[in-house]
Amino acid sequence: MLSRVANLVYWMARYLERAENTARIVDVNAQLVLDLQSRQAADDPKSWEPLVYVTGDEDKFFELYGEDVTERAVIEFMLFDKRNPSSLISCIAYARENARCIRDQLSGDVWETLNTFYLKLKSDDFARYAQLGSAEYLNRVKTQIQLLFGVADSMIPRTDLWWFFQLGRHLERADNTSRILDVKYYMLLPDANAVGSALDMVQWASVLRSCSAFEAFRRSRRGQLNLERVVDYLLRDAVFPRSILFSIAEAEQALGQITAAGNHLDDNPPARLLGELRTELEQIAVPTVIADGLHEFLDDVQMKISDIHAAIQATFVDYPTSGARVLA
Repeated sequence: MLSRVANLVYWMARYLERAENTARIVDVNAQLVLDLQSRQAADDPKSWEPLVYVTGDEDKFFELYGEDVTERAVIEFMLFDKRNPSSLISCIAYARENARCIRDQLSGDVWETLNTFYLKLKSDDFARYAQLGSAEYLNRVKTQIQLLFGVADSMIPRTDLWWFFQLGRHLERADNTSRILDVKYYMLLPDANAVGSALDMVQWASVLRSCSAFEAFRRSRRGQLNLERVVDYLLRDAVFPRSILFSIAEAEQALGQITAAGNHLDDNPPARLLGELRTELEQIAVPTVIADGLHEFLDDVQMKISDIHAAIQATFVDYPTSGARVLA
């Protein structure tokens, strides 16, 4: 397998997962704003400003939209602005372009599903979003991307192509689950007394729903919704598919499949880094993480995921000699 092909399918999966998680982040913030049940809160820049910082694209946002942070500006930037490389439309466009470059190695159904989605999405704008309502519009987007993942799961043979797809998908998912948690961390409650209140529980329920985790959480973690229990579930639950620990373990498994047959490496930095992060997540004490600073911990996780990505690129994509490296 050529490293160019591996890189294209790896990034195709990352872009698709990022698009879905962008929709999830906007959805959870919109629900949190509605839960405040205050028109002033909906217009308050503090209600939407966290999304600008949590995604790490604040410099680009302020360059394009100035200092006036409004709901419309943030939604335009995160969903429809092609000048933002991490917007929903940009991610789907990049994923489609990557798929186009390797059409001969993908099933026709995968390409047709992705291409049809892009053609329907490319003309959408804030007016369409407002017409349908945030929940309806974003649910449609998430459903379409989940359909695409389902088609890929059914149609792509379990070769290196599939495992690079899985590696990119789960690495991106781990990063974005940490960002969804960060949205709630940054949301300001009316006052300190609201912690542990009914409002606080409603907000944590919204975070779980944004990860499609509410029902699974209720079944496995019977008891009150609170900061510690929700953070523990999304950080380190071993069986929930969108937890950070589960995603890192799946990425580690995919990398193991890539290096298992014909790709033995004397030095395998991505495997070492993935193993270290998985072990850390298995061993952490969530109360200590919260006491020391949840945001700082999540930021550290994101930095380690970035290091893993860099190691994957250096090991499987970048090479000192000319020509395409053959992985298998």
